[in-house]
Parts: sequence; structure tokens; C-alpha cells
Amino acid sequence: MKKLLILCLSLFLGIHVYGQVISSKVDYVLFDGYLYANKIGDSDKSISNSIYKSGRVFTFNYKYIDSKGKEMFFIVEKNEEWDFVETKRSEENVVKEFNLEVLKNNRLYRDLSCYQTNISYKISKNETTTGLIENEFNIWLHPPREYLFRILELNPFPYIKSPIAVGNSWEWKLQIGAQWGDKRWKEWSGNIENKYRYKITGKEELNTNFGSIECYVVESQAVSELGVTKLKSYFNERYGFVRLEYTNIDNSKIEMNLQKAHFQVIDDLKLGL
Repeated sequence: MKKLLILCLSLFLGIHVYGQVISSKVDYVLFDGYLYANKIGDSDKSISNSIYKSGRVFTFNYKYIDSKGKEMFFIVEKNEEWDFVETKRSEENVVKEFNLEVLKNNRLYRDLSCYQTNISYKISKNETTTGLIENEFNIWLHPPREYLFRILELNPFPYIKSPIAVGNSWEWKLQIGAQWGDKRWKEWSGNIENKYRYKITGKEELNTNFGSIECYVVESQAVSELGVTKLKSYFNERYGFVRLEYTNIDNSKIEMNLQKAHFQVIDDLKLGL
């Protein structure tokens, strides 16, 4: 009866299991043995969310460059199918930017005491939810994974781990299902395993819509039987991940840049925005 109750609660709350949950020596939860998840009822050490706070909205634009060097956008049709289009196209359903919004409710693990912060990606008229982790140990988030951005499932996810200092490196791994395949980049059967390596390689001043800001540069790669993908990310301690430079499984590239960060009024006052 207890198992049935837990199962029903899981379905009601929309639990998504992303990997094996393992307790660490300090009683925090590791995700796939490497990621520290947020833990319900624990101290503020594991539930900080100082950047990705509930109610904040981050607007990104993007560039897609195919393996031959041609820059393109994509268009979403009424039937939710999508295709590449020339960058000069200006129809309403041509996607040129997207929003990441931090939601108020949380997404639970199989272990009901652990969670990810719920986020949504709004792309065209489509809105999907997924999760991120932000605490004193690490910041990690799912990228957008609808339409063209499904290709990013094969890349390293945006991830930075304490201590946030040049030279720090870490690893993790994840099973990727065949549902993420597409004939426009790569198809496979069953699950493959991505093995990720990350390293903070330097600090750079980045010119952005928020002025010149200092960013930590995180270089990462994912290796599987399909090949190698890469992500070079730029992380700012106020705005989070402000630039993401992906090299995809088919050698195409996607670059995402933060354009706007809408914080709640109380946050604006604290941050002096």
C-alpha cells in the first residue's frame, strides 16, 4: 500500500528521473555519482539559488552554423514540425530567440527528499519544463531540447562546480536514449553513454548587453560511441551562463548569448539594476 501511495504521488507531481541517486558522505545527494542535487528540508547550503531564483526570466538569442559554415535559423510549422530556413526570413514562426524562466514549483527525484529547480523554456509558442541544480557545490542545467535544440542532448550540459577557480576539473556521465536522434544529425538505437569532462580554463572580460563582465570559461567535451561533442561556456557569478558555444555531433555549431535578464523588482533593487 505504501509503495502504491508513493507511485501515485510521483505521477501527480510529475517526477522525472534523470539518473541514479546516491547519498554522499556529507549527506547531500549525488546525481549519477557526480552532481549534487538540492535536498528538501536541508540547510540553505543546498538550496541557494542565488542566480536562478524563482520568477527570473533569461532571454537568449542563438546562431546555428551548419557543418559547411552556413548560418541558419529554424521555423516551427503549425503541426509542430520544424526545418531550417535562411536567416533573412522574418515570419513570426521563425525562431531567433527563446526564454528560460525559473518557476516556483520544483521537480522531484525518485528519492522524494531531493529535487531540481523547475525551469521552463519558451520557444516560439511552445513551452516545456525541465530542471536545474544550483547550490554551494555546483550549478547545472538542462539546455533547451525542443526542435533544433534536441541536438544539444548529445553535448555537455552547462555545468560549473565548486571551487569556482581556474584549473578546477571534474567528470560525470549520462545515458542518452535513441529518441534524441534525428536524421538531420545522427540516429542510433538503444542507449548510448556520454562521458563528460569539464575544466575551468580561464577568466575573460566579455562584452554583453549588460556591459563588460568578467566570466569564468569552462571548456568541456562529451565522448560516446557516436563521437565527440563540445561546449565552451562563459559563466558570470551574477548572471549565470551568459554565452554557450556548442560543437555538435555532426560538426555544426550553436552559439547562445544572453540578451536580457528580467529579475523581480525586489531583486532589481538589491542588484542595483
